[in-house]
Amino acid sequence: MATPKKRTRFQIDASIELRDLAKEVAATRRMKLTEFVLHALSKEGDPRLTKLIAKELKDKQPPGRPQK
Repeated sequence: MATPKKRTRFQIDASIELRDLAKEVAATRRMKLTEFVLHALSKEGDPRLTKLIAKELKDKQPPGRPQK
């Protein structure tokens, strides 16, 4: 069995208003804030970053309870 990859978190220093508005915009696109930020980063133009983000979003577990 393959060992799971370690997940990490990163923080962005922003005002509460900015965070709340970003969450609203993400919600209008039916995305979570993390997905929204990753999609925005993928438009930066770096091919390695774009490829890694695409893989990350593809492999990301969907929300809700895991299926057996």
